Amino acid sequence: MTDSKNPLDRPYEKEIRKLFYEQHLTLVIVDDDPTGTQTAHDVPVLGHWTEVAFIDEFTNKTPLFFVLANTRSLPKAKATERAREIGQNLLNAAEKTGRRFMVISRSDSTLRGYYPSEVEALSHGAGLGNLPTLLIPAFFEGGRITEDNVHYIMEGGRKIPVSETVFARDKSFGYTHSDLTKWVEEKTAGSIKREAVKSLSIKDIALGEEVIFERLSALSAQDVMVVNNTTYKELEKTCLVLHRLIKKGKGFNFRTAASFVSAFSGMGPLTWIPQNKVSSSPLGGLVIVGSYVKKSTSQLEQLLEKEGIKAIPLSVQKIIDAEISNDSFLIEMLENIESSMASGIHAVVYTSRNLISGGSPEESLAIGEKVTGFLVSLVKKIKTQPAFFIAKGGITSNDIAVKGLKMKKARVLGQIIPGVPVWEMGDETRFPGMPYVVYPGNVGDADSLATVFDLFTVNASN
Repeated sequence: MTDSKNPLDRPYEKEIRKLFYEQHLTLVIVDDDPTGTQTAHDVPVLGHWTEVAFIDEFTNKTPLFFVLANTRSLPKAKATERAREIGQNLLNAAEKTGRRFMVISRSDSTLRGYYPSEVEALSHGAGLGNLPTLLIPAFFEGGRITEDNVHYIMEGGRKIPVSETVFARDKSFGYTHSDLTKWVEEKTAGSIKREAVKSLSIKDIALGEEVIFERLSALSAQDVMVVNNTTYKELEKTCLVLHRLIKKGKGFNFRTAASFVSAFSGMGPLTWIPQNKVSSSPLGGLVIVGSYVKKSTSQLEQLLEKEGIKAIPLSVQKIIDAEISNDSFLIEMLENIESSMASGIHAVVYTSRNLISGGSPEESLAIGEKVTGFLVSLVKKIKTQPAFFIAKGGITSNDIAVKGLKMKKARVLGQIIPGVPVWEMGDETRFPGMPYVVYPGNVGDADSLATVFDLFTVNASN
């Protein structure tokens, strides 16, 4: 039975925050795209994963930080190797600083990504050995819940099994099951049978901490448990018990979405509103939409109806066919963007909406990489700092930040609307101090992107 109260209510937040700080460890969230910061604020985001970077955070006793692994943009073998490398660098940094750490493999609340290979590689690289894995894909801010082991997306008050959504038909990460026990069997190619997958039910959670403690304590190495949750209250009850178990030395691997990070650390989201509207700036802003999912397209359509916008479409087919390095198309796009922003017009660059995919997951990823590469090349050459910068799409926003803006470290300021984080660019970046909006492809309703735009512009004060 779903809790009839607000799923975002956080009755145990302060208690959990105290327990988290008493652990005297650093929580490291390894993000397979940059949207795990959807429920965080005032914490670092690292755009690289060197041992030196981790030593700095451990030396400073940073309670929590994110690592942008961006593995969802890679072929499986490269993604697995990157996860292992991150784990090894964390282990080496911990050994040199004496700092305890916990690691979370944060992935998509709609179940796309490299499971289980990424989780296993990260764990083994970090020297954690064989641990039970907790599968917690709930993301309440985006209407993702798990009940009776079935993962749902809430839309318009309806519970839609995630396998019936467009996300399940992803060319690189598709799947057929919403029942997470069956999903685990599917993703492990049958090496873990659905009957072997454990479950912490809503009923177990309702029975109280001792039942949760008993169920979690009974897990053996390499067990997988689906943790059901429909509200933060339920998830927080589980987190209270996890803190008790971790204090006693029990370890876990975690494959989660963004809500678990917030619940386990006792850190809530923080609403962030731009202080200076662009009416005070003579320059225009920049919006780049790379995400092609249906929700992004409907949001883009609403945005393009706004005044003061220059629509700059980008042909994906043209990018695929062209050699970007000497393509006059890039120069033409760049001049269009720069002249728009210089005259106070907001440039909206967007990829063509017809999805072009390859004959295999690897080919589809390669096409995506080429398109993102073009966008990165574009951002690298922009000389004018935009009045604001919104990047739409997980992989798009990651690569623009790290490769285009040369970000090594940013700070999460908060969320401009629920589920949409804003980062402050670091001093090493091309545009230091600039607020950068990381807008996930699958968040919000048709008006949400236009709403974010309004918050930065004079439209918000009309």
